[in-house]
Amino acid sequence: MKPALILTFLVCALAGVALAQEPAPSNVPPPPPPGVAPPPPAPDTSGATPEASPPANPETAEKPPADTQGARETPLDAEPFDARVHRRLEEYNQRRAQREVEMNSYAEASGSDPGLERYADPRKVQVELKDELDREQTSEQLANDYAEQAREVLSKEQAVQDFIAKRQKTLDDLSKQNATVNRQDLEVALANLARQPDSPEVQAQMRDIDRRLSEAERLDKDLPACRSRAQQEAAGAAGELAKLNELEQSYEKESKAFAADALSAHNNRLGLADRLEYYLVRAQAEDVLEQGRKASQSVQHLSASPAVDKTLNTSGSTPVPRSDADLEQLKKCIQQSGDVQACHEKARQEQQPGSGKPL
Repeated sequence: MKPALILTFLVCALAGVALAQEPAPSNVPPPPPPGVAPPPPAPDTSGATPEASPPANPETAEKPPADTQGARETPLDAEPFDARVHRRLEEYNQRRAQREVEMNSYAEASGSDPGLERYADPRKVQVELKDELDREQTSEQLANDYAEQAREVLSKEQAVQDFIAKRQKTLDDLSKQNATVNRQDLEVALANLARQPDSPEVQAQMRDIDRRLSEAERLDKDLPACRSRAQQEAAGAAGELAKLNELEQSYEKESKAFAADALSAHNNRLGLADRLEYYLVRAQAEDVLEQGRKASQSVQHLSASPAVDKTLNTSGSTPVPRSDADLEQLKKCIQQSGDVQACHEKARQEQQPGSGKPL
């Protein structure tokens, strides 16, 4: 009796442990399988107001899809060659027309006022520099366009040459087939087999020779048309090849011409840069000369006051100018003695106060 009670107690205890280890029931439904919309949330029966969700971050909010139906700029690779060349030339002509208007404005300004010419000349050279730079860059672009187009035409020429070689091979194959098939031999062989006793081997040989004879007849019938068609296609392709070759040479010629234009514009830019440097140096020199002229016109020397002259003359520190008589006496002394220093000292002593000479 006691062992049965103990066993019953152990079973009850194990059942309680198992119930304690089970997860608590949750009101959150399991996630839906892929491709199925989630079910709506269950209504809250407790009467509490659901907590408002925080506002979404504007940076992480889903943005509306971008409009992909707008106009897009056509890539250069997708732009046709003739349209690209026409666009480059038209844009260059528009820019050049604007620069010509600017050049005319400088010419009109210098014509109405000659004094503005020294200011207009450097401006006109700067516009010419921009014009030559634009011409150089546009010419380089056009030279590259024509060179690239010439390479593309060259690839088409290679394809046409391959086609012509293939048609020549077709003509060679047709000639070989016509030479290898001899209808008379086949007819003789078929006649010989027809005279032999009937057997499966003879029937198989006759069937094979009959098939070959039919192919020979069809080949004889179709061979002229096939040969004529292949010859016409080869001749037409040769004509197209000549035209492509001529077009390639014209593209290469234009590419070299535009390259020469770019080099000419580059050399002109170097000359214009030297000319602009000359104008700037000349303008600086003219500015300095103008300042010097104005300073020379308004120059005023500063002299001592009469009181200072009187004081210095009284003290004997300022020499008194010689009179005509004293100068004539100095001249005679120098002519007679030839000693300039002695004559000059004698004249100075005679001119000092107290020497009996008037001041």
